[in-house]
Amino acid sequence: MEDYEILYLSMVIFTCYGFNLAQGLRAAINRGDTVRITPKILCSIYCISVSIIASTIASNTAFSDLFTYLHIFIILFQSAMIWYPKPD
Repeated sequence: MEDYEILYLSMVIFTCYGFNLAQGLRAAINRGDTVRITPKILCSIYCISVSIIASTIASNTAFSDLFTYLHIFIILFQSAMIWYPKPD
């Protein structure tokens, strides 16, 4: 028996941590702090890696297309949190 559920649960936890990292960057950007490019790149790499791994794990399930679209949305949402400038 293969334990895809446990692997996918760990990816959900890592995705939540990715949102926590992106929110930290977003809060610094909204405060007007200087946010260097390196944390943005590292956070983006982390978020994209977790989504790719989770999509790969979910490709063995019955709802693989739904999970793929969900992870594309997650990548776009996290990227917007990280890269968009401070609102006026």
